[in-house]
Amino acid sequence: MQSKYKNKKEPAFAIVVLLGGVRSTARLLEISPSAVSRWLAPVNKSGTGGMIPHWHWKSIIRYALKTNIKIKNSDFTAF
Repeated sequence: MQSKYKNKKEPAFAIVVLLGGVRSTARLLEISPSAVSRWLAPVNKSGTGGMIPHWHWKSIIRYALKTNIKIKNSDFTAF
C-alpha cells in the first residue's frame, strides 16, 4: 500500500503539516483546498513542485507568529 504522503514536495509539505493540513491552510488563506494541494504536487502533475506562492508567505508568517508555530522566512525556500 502506498503512503498518502509519498511524493509530497518540500518545503510546502512541511509548512502545510505545521499549519494543520490542506484544509486548515486553505481556510487560513481563504483559498480552495485544491490550490493548497497543488503546492504539494510535482510540476509534471500540474503542481508547483513544493513552492508556496510568495503572496501567501506574509499571511502564513503572521499566523505562525500569532499561534507560536515555528515557521520563518527561510523555511519557504529551505529545501
